[in-house]
Amino acid sequence: MNATLQQASRAASLVGKVALITGATSTYGIGRISARAMAMAGAFVYVTGRNPQKGAEVVTEIEADGGKSAFLRLDVTLEEEWAAAMGQVREKSGRLDILVNNAGNLVNAPIEDMPLEDVRYMVRLNMEGPFLGMTYAWPLMKDSGGVIMDINSTGGQRGSFGGSAYGGSKGGMLGTTKAAAIDGRQYGIRAISIHPGGTWTPGMERVTGLTEEQYKRGIRERKSIPLLRPAESADVAAALVYFASDEARNITGIEYNIDGGTRAG
Repeated sequence: MNATLQQASRAASLVGKVALITGATSTYGIGRISARAMAMAGAFVYVTGRNPQKGAEVVTEIEADGGKSAFLRLDVTLEEEWAAAMGQVREKSGRLDILVNNAGNLVNAPIEDMPLEDVRYMVRLNMEGPFLGMTYAWPLMKDSGGVIMDINSTGGQRGSFGGSAYGGSKGGMLGTTKAAAIDGRQYGIRAISIHPGGTWTPGMERVTGLTEEQYKRGIRERKSIPLLRPAESADVAAALVYFASDEARNITGIEYNIDGGTRAG
């Protein structure tokens, strides 16, 4: 069985904390479900993305759940938008306890067919975006400690066919997360790398061309995941709620896999 939104929200208490989640507007995606779970756990959540209409929808969902939230427009590849977003967080909340670098994308092709511009796009989005987030969150987090959680992938831990751009950018992201854990220890800032494996989100349909049932049936038939099922967004959200809490205050610098045991062998 996979976690539900309600179960994810009960993983720990986030009462009194302020969170900002990037890429939080995709329907039923990891960012959106995590934003709702964190708000249900008691955090005030800044929902960010490039689409104000979708952002307003997430804020409405959070308020319907009984939580508190606000939308900030943020293209994570643009430094000026990070500066503006963090300026609003400082003005409105005066603190930031949780940063979830979730915004990302996937470009796959064999090395011989991979355009350099696609490699640069992956680096801008998957590596430079989280780096900018850390940079602009740092002054706020130095004041009160906090945790940065980077949504990586098992693709950032190993090679995969066609994954030179995506895997390369996620590998760079992993190195940045670990460096942040070292740099942050003197301020009580924690940094954790989250590595989902096969995870069903609406974006998977676009990438794979498969329906949800086709995707899940393929995993069962190929036994490509030991638990014979993909993760879902709430499984990731449950981990984020826990790692963001005071119960996890001694956890930093780790790679945490949510992959159904794929990397166990």
